[in-house]
Amino acid sequence: MAEEVVLHVGLPKTGTTFLQTILWEHRELLERRGLRYPGRRRLDHYNAFQQVRRRSRGKPVDRADAAWDRLVGELAGWSGRGLVSHEFFSMCTEEEARAVVADLAPARVRVVVTVRGYVRQFPAMWQEALKMHYDASFEQFMTDALTGDGRRLKGAWGWASQDVPAVLARWSAAVGPEQVRVVTVPPPGGPRDTLWRRWCEAVDLDPTGFDLDVTYPNESMGAAQCALLHELKPALTGPLLDGPTRHRWVRRYFGHEVLVPQGGTRFAPRPAQREALLARAREAVAAVEAGGYPVVGDLADLLDPGLPAGAAEPLHPDDVTAEQQLAVAVTALDRMIRDVAALTEERDHWRSVARRRTASGVADGVRGRLGGRAGRGRRGRRSDHEREQEGEA
Repeated sequence: MAEEVVLHVGLPKTGTTFLQTILWEHRELLERRGLRYPGRRRLDHYNAFQQVRRRSRGKPVDRADAAWDRLVGELAGWSGRGLVSHEFFSMCTEEEARAVVADLAPARVRVVVTVRGYVRQFPAMWQEALKMHYDASFEQFMTDALTGDGRRLKGAWGWASQDVPAVLARWSAAVGPEQVRVVTVPPPGGPRDTLWRRWCEAVDLDPTGFDLDVTYPNESMGAAQCALLHELKPALTGPLLDGPTRHRWVRRYFGHEVLVPQGGTRFAPRPAQREALLARAREAVAAVEAGGYPVVGDLADLLDPGLPAGAAEPLHPDDVTAEQQLAVAVTALDRMIRDVAALTEERDHWRSVARRRTASGVADGVRGRLGGRAGRGRRGRRSDHEREQEGEA
């Protein structure tokens, strides 16, 4: 078994996609530095959490679903250090956390928790939920979040994954507080590699030699873009209601490729909601300090107010007008028509190529058959000179 396993448990929306993409694209470099990032594909780390969760709930797990077992098996055959990273591990119960640590024995387990200021965190969480299963407005989302209504905010988009003191308490009970490290996500505007360097410091990994341009930005949408998506969600039909299909076309294509590039006004919770989130952020800072957890970064990052001092209130998604949504929709339609045109031209090109190749193949076959018959006929009518040359005259 690996001598140590680093378990990066998120939290969601704390730069995890950025970090995981760098790691996955540099697995060979990581191994040369003694760190194994196991798995046949990136999704294995997500599926590993799903197996841990199913097992704790007494649900059967077949070999196809046993991603956690496969990751543990890879690490068992590695003599250096190992790494498992998925933000949904932040939702593990204390019992699940202890079971994970037991599975990795005798390796020492180090838990890394990336955290971000709540005022910026919750708009990002609503957007992710909106792109997938959640259909309510941003105002309703914040009301649910601040009143603790678990009926709406399920899974990764509620406090189960975002309650910093609770996440730290659950994992420190499994590994000890000295084995839990907190990494703060810097506010926007600083050097792009700050989070990467902080994370590497927490993991004891040399941050140099990694190409950070392999990542794609998981950027946020503007207020009007979110309002349009919120309006669209109830109208989705057919295959778009299927989870994987919706993920590919609503989240990744329409959200990331069509709406995000428009830019738009970045938004924040209402003033009273920001104050409530800052109060919870102060509780999180106090819990980190009281727990004595090693911190990489600055706990003041958690107290980011989300808006510059004295700035005017930004446009709120619930206040976007129909005219503003129409402007976003027109721009989106232009992009989508151009995308369909490009794909159609490419399809028509390859159809033409296929038809030409098919026609050419048929013609070659006909010529081959005709040539064969002509040859046989010619051999049947050889001249006396030809037969003489072959000794048949």
